[in-house]
Amino acid sequence: MYLTQPIPTMRKFTLLFTLLIASAVAVSAQCTSAYSAASYALAHTKRALNADNFDHQMLYADRGVEAMEKARVLIEDCGCQPALNEMTQGLDNLVKATDPADWEAGRYYTKIAFEHAKAVMGALDQCTMNTTAPATPSSDYELTASADSSTEYIAANSDLISEQEKLEAERRRLEEEQRKLEEKIARQRALAEKARMARARELEEQLVVKQAAEVHLQAVEQSLRDLAESLGCSKAISVLNSSYKRNDGVLENESLEETKAWYLQQTIRMQKDVAAALGSCAQQ
Repeated sequence: MYLTQPIPTMRKFTLLFTLLIASAVAVSAQCTSAYSAASYALAHTKRALNADNFDHQMLYADRGVEAMEKARVLIEDCGCQPALNEMTQGLDNLVKATDPADWEAGRYYTKIAFEHAKAVMGALDQCTMNTTAPATPSSDYELTASADSSTEYIAANSDLISEQEKLEAERRRLEEEQRKLEEKIARQRALAEKARMARARELEEQLVVKQAAEVHLQAVEQSLRDLAESLGCSKAISVLNSSYKRNDGVLENESLEETKAWYLQQTIRMQKDVAAALGSCAQQ
């Protein structure tokens, strides 16, 4: 009886250990799939960054977005939160690069996305290492050994930590550039809106000038027509053809000063043409 009692406990421990190993293998496989998908997304993002024209930049950025969305799902299944955070930020910026305001903005957002995509790969490396690590130690000796191994791992990967610090510094620099770019875009939009409103006011003034000038020119024309009829000069009547009347749409292609100058010239032309015709009638 004494010998058979520990057997169920041993079986339970073996079963638990087997389940832990199986779970670790499954998570590791998921992380491996996520790593492969993230590599594909990184490749497309790099192509977008290295594109030699605006259209190719947006095309590869669009493909990179599709790849990042697929990779993000796999990373969620893998359970690697650091990689998921980096992928989400990378995806947010790459989406902006699919339809940027200009070439400069597209390259800027693509560069940020590329840095986050590289950070995803490093995070997945660490998550994969963690999932393949031994089960939780069950003795003080094993805990001490695990702590020593962790210290050795950190020392051996100091270059990786340094690289992550560089990436973080680069991320902060890019965020500052993004802030400046957004401020520049906001200023440009404000100036464009100011110019649009100024042009709208000028066009309104042009319409006022046009309407007033045409009303007065019509009155002048009618007076000259009456005079020519009284004098029996049909030639003078024929030159009065209301050529000063125009469609409102033509004002959009000229300034206020040009509108005023045009109607001034029409006034002078009308008077000169009538005067010439009256002079011709006087010589008959």
